[in-house]
Amino acid sequence: MDAPAAPDDASYETLIEFLYLVPIGIVKFGPDGAIDMANPAAAALLMPLSRDGEMANIFTLLDRAAPDLRDHVQRFQEPAGRILDQVTVSLEEPRCTLMLDVTRINAGTFMAVVQNVSELTEARREVMRRTEAQRMLASVFMHLSTPVVVVRQDGFILLANAAFQKAMGYGGSNLQGLHIDALLPPDPAGAVRAARAQQMVDGKPFQMEITAIGKDGSRFQAVKHAAILNGTSDRQVRVLTLLPVCGSRRGVAEPTVAQVRTLSLHRYRDLLPDDWPRIVQRATTLVEDAVRPLLGPADILKRGRDDSFILWFADDDEARRNLVLVRAAQAVHRVFVTEFGRRVAQAVTGAIAA
Repeated sequence: MDAPAAPDDASYETLIEFLYLVPIGIVKFGPDGAIDMANPAAAALLMPLSRDGEMANIFTLLDRAAPDLRDHVQRFQEPAGRILDQVTVSLEEPRCTLMLDVTRINAGTFMAVVQNVSELTEARREVMRRTEAQRMLASVFMHLSTPVVVVRQDGFILLANAAFQKAMGYGGSNLQGLHIDALLPPDPAGAVRAARAQQMVDGKPFQMEITAIGKDGSRFQAVKHAAILNGTSDRQVRVLTLLPVCGSRRGVAEPTVAQVRTLSLHRYRDLLPDDWPRIVQRATTLVEDAVRPLLGPADILKRGRDDSFILWFADDDEARRNLVLVRAAQAVHRVFVTEFGRRVAQAVTGAIAA
């Protein structure tokens, strides 16, 4: 007669083992609050509340933190069902937050589930604090007088403030989803692309003078400052600030010397149309060798497209940058006057003198 009971005994033992190993507190108690069973997790959470070191009655244990628990249980008239659902209980000693679920199993059996949600509660509060801070920052962003736009790594606009939309002639239109390059003219030398690529390598902000295109097709000079948004993963978001150069029709911002500049050989290419295909490769190498020593140790020189070089200045020393640019122009001139024979030198010298 004992053999058929074995499977039930095994199932019961498995259930008890589960109840004792589960990381949340489970308490079985009667209508008067008398505790019939509590697993170790429940004991760890509730025992510190006991005044006499006993865990005999759940109503007594929680009388200060949840004084209405007894009334809720006794007033529940349904034969079975949930009485409390994820009710948070704040404790002073020990200082923590518990989440309490109470269910009536039958007329004489009640089950309470207890969890310590202190970290979750604090995380929720932190999310709320950050959300409120983000709302404030978004309001400030939208009301800034400086044109600012936030773009993804691939150049598509995520957010543009009112000043940026006005500067570009879009008024209240939504620019989200538009590619930032649609607002800029072609980049034949590749300066913008090179600046972006370098920024993805070192993460440093850069600024450069650009020609922007308004909605009506008009163009105006501006200084673009680009920085990677701190805290973003894999440098996916960039913040661009647009400062219309003094004298342009769209703003009165102070003029700024750009950190990224283009050194073009177009002037010499136009002066030497017959010789250019023959000398361009050697001229490019010689110019690079002549200009590179003029740069600082942290400055960068890259070959651009369309017979151009891109200079990336690492500091904010305007006087030094201007001096480097002047000396670079002189070095380029010397290359064409001294390295390609009398005919090329005379053509260059004659055009400069004229």
